[in-house]
Amino acid sequence: MEAVGGGFDGARAAVLVAGLRRGFASGRTRSYEWRAAQLKGIARMIDDKEAEIMAALHDDLAKPHMESYLHEVLES
Repeated sequence: MEAVGGGFDGARAAVLVAGLRRGFASGRTRSYEWRAAQLKGIARMIDDKEAEIMAALHDDLAKPHMESYLHEVLES
């Protein structure tokens, strides 16, 4: 029986998990260290480009600078 709203049942979950495990076993995924370094790089980029990010949010979305800083830059 299909779950209301297209939710998971045991068989669908098993298929999904099997696919994820195949992907992991293939070596396509990256190490924890690589992913952590990528996230640190993104944080550095946000710090380095803070003024440009805030200007783009203002120009493109008319977002006030304080709102941009509090919700887009500071939380990064």
